[in-house]
Amino acid sequence: MLFSSLKDDVMNYFKNRGKYSVLVVFLLCCLLLCKLLYFQIFRYEELYALSEKNRIRVMRVRADRGVIKERNGVLLVKNSPGYELEIIKEDIKNVGLLLDNLSSIITMDKSKVMRRLKRSYLYEPVKVTRGLNFEQISYLMEHSAQYPGVQFVVDPMRSYLDGSIFSHIIGYMQEVNEKEVEELSDYQAGDIIGRSGIEKQFEEVLRGKDGSRWVEVDSVGRVTEILSETASVPGNNVILTIDYRLQQFIDTIMEERQGSVVVLDGTDNSVLALYSAPTYDLNMFNPFITSENWQKLLNNPKKPLLNRPIEGAYPPGSVFKILAAVAGLMENTVTPETRFFCNGSFRVSPRSNIVHSCWKKTGHGEVALLRGLSESCDVYFYNLGYTLGIDKLHEYSNKFSLGRLTGISLPNEKSGIFPSKEWKLRALKEPWYPGETVNISIGQGYTTVTPLQIAVMVSSIFNGGNVYRPRIVDAIEDPFTESRTVIPPEISVTVTVPKHIRDIVMRGIVMAVEGGGGTSWRARSSGVRLGGKTGTAQVVSLKRTENMREADIPEHWRDHSWFTGIYPAEKPRYTIVVMIEHGGSGGRISAPLAGAIVNKMLDLGYVGNN
Repeated sequence: MLFSSLKDDVMNYFKNRGKYSVLVVFLLCCLLLCKLLYFQIFRYEELYALSEKNRIRVMRVRADRGVIKERNGVLLVKNSPGYELEIIKEDIKNVGLLLDNLSSIITMDKSKVMRRLKRSYLYEPVKVTRGLNFEQISYLMEHSAQYPGVQFVVDPMRSYLDGSIFSHIIGYMQEVNEKEVEELSDYQAGDIIGRSGIEKQFEEVLRGKDGSRWVEVDSVGRVTEILSETASVPGNNVILTIDYRLQQFIDTIMEERQGSVVVLDGTDNSVLALYSAPTYDLNMFNPFITSENWQKLLNNPKKPLLNRPIEGAYPPGSVFKILAAVAGLMENTVTPETRFFCNGSFRVSPRSNIVHSCWKKTGHGEVALLRGLSESCDVYFYNLGYTLGIDKLHEYSNKFSLGRLTGISLPNEKSGIFPSKEWKLRALKEPWYPGETVNISIGQGYTTVTPLQIAVMVSSIFNGGNVYRPRIVDAIEDPFTESRTVIPPEISVTVTVPKHIRDIVMRGIVMAVEGGGGTSWRARSSGVRLGGKTGTAQVVSLKRTENMREADIPEHWRDHSWFTGIYPAEKPRYTIVVMIEHGGSGGRISAPLAGAIVNKMLDLGYVGNN
């Protein structure tokens, strides 16, 4: 009886346990069924896409960037094959270990890569580095099993005919930053973008449209089959107005100097040469510039990154006298016969304590306009400018590009300053004084200009008054058909300069080159007649240096050296500006450099005996 009762109790116990077990199993099945329904119905598309990405992926096909040519078709910038290394984090078990292993083979910034990985989307390739060489690629491919998730892509890399003489025109490229990745929909982390020069100004023209490639991959992300492909579209080519031969020659004669050279064709202000010294080598940025080299460029006291022809602002000195003469003649303030007496100094009024000196301390005596231009008599132009007044000087200067942007198709152009009464009141909270007009009339005082502005000023005067926007890009070229869309000349202002006034001023500046007492005689050319004007622009007060020998003057106190010329004199067309920072006398330094460039243009067939 006892055993029978115990048997019943045991049976009941196991029956109850069985019921509970069945209930638990039933509940688990229900849970699994619900989960299955959730995945199959509510997350079907998402999970299907993930599974397909694990098997089928879309790879980016990089577009070739447009090339850059000079006016005669010489290829200045082209594309060469470059190799990048990318990783896909979903194919990697231990990202940190992989990056540690890779860093022993290639140069990379681990912290930057980790940031990119955190921001990347599912199965999105993340760029690790660019510019891999053959040995690195061979090793990684040979040991691919040790580097899961690693892939190589071909990315066109810039290649230069000369990495230095065109550096300020072409400009350098760098990777997009995090802000640009967020704001620019067509760019991904690691892409490069133009940072200066033509590369920046014409980024949208040069940059092509990427294509895509659908591929099948294996379990470690290696491509097993290409399923389909959409071809990339290369960027358009940019054709410059620059002459490679002329730019190269200028590079040879500038040597260790700091300064600018500009050569314009005055028919439409096409830029034949635009040279800034010192230069820098664009190859430093291929495949990327190191932090050390970048800091060297930024901290170099000679400022090699500064594009001096358009960014350097300097007092123009006596080259401004060309415009002062034109303004005086057009306003009937002076005639060619108007004379002023130069005894070496000038006072605004007999009772004034301020003395404005002429560069020739003993004076020039009686001076008319032509001699005033050819011998650069300061006192003559003190009188002319004082009589004309600051309002008219400002009006003509602004019309002929001084104190405003010329509009050249390059980034970071500076406007400089050509002062007025309103400008001084706004900037300095002070009224204008007559003595300041005297300084302005010889290109000193508050005035600062760029070498390109002076070139545009002179060119525009002698083409009759058409102030063209400088043209440095001639056309945009289709990479497939090679058909060109010419960028037409654009006139920003027209100021009619009568021919008889142009002829008068031309005679004065031709005398400066060919006359016995002219300041520009070192610019003479045996093959072409030119008119020229030197300028020696003060950097510090004369009181600091008047008792010092030139050799003893600290370099940063020395005057800036200017020369501007227009040629052929009989039919003015080409304008040249040479500006050497702290070079001293314009007649001694800049004029002979300009003469050499004019002779080179003679050799190249731009000008000839007339």
